[in-house]
Amino acid sequence: EKKDQEAVAADPDIAEKRKALTQAVVSTQSTGEDAELSQKEVFLIVVQRFIMILTDHIVRSEQESRYTQTLWFRCTRDRLRQTLVKHRREVKRYMVTLQTLLFTPEVEPKILECFTQFKGYIA
Repeated sequence: EKKDQEAVAADPDIAEKRKALTQAVVSTQSTGEDAELSQKEVFLIVVQRFIMILTDHIVRSEQESRYTQTLWFRCTRDRLRQTLVKHRREVKRYMVTLQTLLFTPEVEPKILECFTQFKGYIA
């Protein structure tokens, strides 16, 4: 530490370089936090879209007295399940948000089942 103080005293540019380096580190941390927030938002939007599309299919099918569990529905629901498993690290980090905002008791049981099964998978 004494040598550092002597170096700063001998070369005033060192103090400026340290300050610039500290600012760069802080900026990088902020950028990382911004990227994390953006990733979370995008992930939540993707899951929300799955829920919306699947719910819309169920509602329309029921209104038109059609079978809801079509091949398309099962494939799309399975894709949601696959997405949760593939991105399990993110899902674990955002579990509270997912449960609070997206996978609420109001969600159709066939859709909610994906999330419930996923929670059992990671337990």
